Amino acid sequence: MISLLASAPALSIRMQAPAAAPTAAAPAAAASGKRLLVLGGNGFVGREVCLNAVDAGWTVTSLSRRGESPDAEDPRLSQVAWCAGDATDAETVRSLVDQSDAVIHAIGLLFDVNSGLTALNNVVSGSRSQAGAESTYDNITRKTACHVIDALNARELAAGAPPTPFGFVSCAEAGWPDVRFGDRVEKLAPDWLCRYLAAKRAVEAQLGIKGPAPEKIRPVIVRPSFIWNWKKLDILPLIPVFNTASALGVPFVDKTVRVETLAKALVAGIDDGAVSGVKRYMDMEALAERLP
Repeated sequence: MISLLASAPALSIRMQAPAAAPTAAAPAAAASGKRLLVLGGNGFVGREVCLNAVDAGWTVTSLSRRGESPDAEDPRLSQVAWCAGDATDAETVRSLVDQSDAVIHAIGLLFDVNSGLTALNNVVSGSRSQAGAESTYDNITRKTACHVIDALNARELAAGAPPTPFGFVSCAEAGWPDVRFGDRVEKLAPDWLCRYLAAKRAVEAQLGIKGPAPEKIRPVIVRPSFIWNWKKLDILPLIPVFNTASALGVPFVDKTVRVETLAKALVAGIDDGAVSGVKRYMDMEALAERLP
């Protein structure tokens, strides 16, 4: 996942248009009429979301700081409209949300500008994201997601129209207060992690995690622990540790999730009108099986 703070002025969105015609390896997503906005589409998670959404027949637009495809040679990613803009600006987000039938929020960073550990983002971030001067958890996570929520709540839906699906990448640790020993573990957590969790939980609260969801939004909240793939060497040694602890029933440790599984689960979740609420690793694995 990536940080998304741009120096561009409000509503200044630079777009890299998709290829004029899809190749044989890139299905014609526009034929379905389904329009998906991905915030942070060129990040570690966002890239996989875009790939799977194109395969599932969505017309995909990505909003990110760089506004560039993470792989110009990938024929599926060439079908994505890459927009460079500032997701912390409400009007920028609203202008793109208003053109979309679903939204997935895949923006984030592990160490914010106040953590004192920003250099580690070069190691742990799948997209090598850098924390800017205003890259706080509150800005990157809460503010950008709440801009989407506000924009969706402000939309006029046609009579009988279903709520708009909104996929949000939270984290397994956001559920610590609800599991045995979770609150005790969090008391021992470093300040940066507590602030990271506070931002995730603030978004979950806006999406009705402790009560009814907003009437105009169908939230699909995924809570992965470590997100990985075989190229992410920095995290591979931790995978068996977490997976073993989860298998043994340690209540505050969840099984790790491959980024491919996470992305497929998000796309399957927004596609199915019956899917809503919090999804843990077992739910994500089940959802991911719906996509090829």
